[in-house]
Amino acid sequence: TDRDPGTEKRQKSARDQALTLLEYADRTEQELGRKLADRGYSREEIQNTIQFLLEYRYLDDRAYAQRYVRSRGQRKSCRQLRAELEQKGIAGDLIEAALEEEPVDEEAQIRRFLEKKGYYSQEDRDSRYLCRIAGALARKGFSYEQIRKVMGQPEQCNSSDTP
Repeated sequence: TDRDPGTEKRQKSARDQALTLLEYADRTEQELGRKLADRGYSREEIQNTIQFLLEYRYLDDRAYAQRYVRSRGQRKSCRQLRAELEQKGIAGDLIEAALEEEPVDEEAQIRRFLEKKGYYSQEDRDSRYLCRIAGALARKGFSYEQIRKVMGQPEQCNSSDTP
């Protein structure tokens, strides 16, 4: 094949750069592609580099999603995890598979949050306080249904009460 030696050297450089980036942090295909593009590599160089890394299993979005859910699933809701992984370029089916394989106990997270905030029961709490706590949990990505279940909260506090 007629390959330009300069292109070959530059391609190797893209691979070296990618491997260096992966040494510092686990990345998705999309994140790595973006980093290489920011460093001035061409679309073809990036595609070839990513293909090489996929072949040798240096990049694996499925495994990345599983590790991400496993490491952050104790403190983030499924909705938050889903949004963050989508932002990192992980395909929806890989996200759902990771969430199935690494179950997230959202009710336990809600209970921990409530304990941290000194919430023990709905008794002797005014409705504004209850709604404020529920709103904070909702902003963390928990559904009102789960929040109500754990808090034993009345139906008076709904999504129109809090952002």
